[in-house]
Amino acid sequence: MSGGRAFGRSVLLVLRLVVAGLFIWAAKEKLESPLDFRANIDGFKVLPEHILDPLAFMVPWTELVCAAALIVGFWARSAALAIGAMLVLFMAAIASVLLRGMHVECGCFGDYSLLCKPGAVGWCNVGQNALLLAIALPVMIWGAGALSLDSRAARRGRGIPAAGPVDTVAVRS
Repeated sequence: MSGGRAFGRSVLLVLRLVVAGLFIWAAKEKLESPLDFRANIDGFKVLPEHILDPLAFMVPWTELVCAAALIVGFWARSAALAIGAMLVLFMAAIASVLLRGMHVECGCFGDYSLLCKPGAVGWCNVGQNALLLAIALPVMIWGAGALSLDSRAARRGRGIPAAGPVDTVAVRS
């Protein structure tokens, strides 16, 4: 494996783990205070009442499952795509609130925030989610990178053992 390729695979590993860690944190905060998270969702006034409870349950568990998949690098592209789709939806919901002049609390990371002040959502939150999307995008495009079950499965699919000596016969067409 060339040095550039190994570096690229290492970068994908780091990006994958950063996104996973952030979404484990986000899921943990939501799961610790599900009623607060439900109230935060309700504050956006974009969904009917009967969807709020299932959504307050599904969002953190989806974040957690996708984060776990990213950690081990199993279906990493799909997990990053699901997280990316959630980020786009979050950005759209935040933009909707801001354009309607509403004051809504962000339930993303509990009482904490990455780049923006905790509390009411603002354009900073849209930018923060865009940055998270940009971090997840390379994993969506190029896959899990180093130390992943996906790359191990790909090597096995090409007939390359995961470890140990290789005894292959070249086939010429």
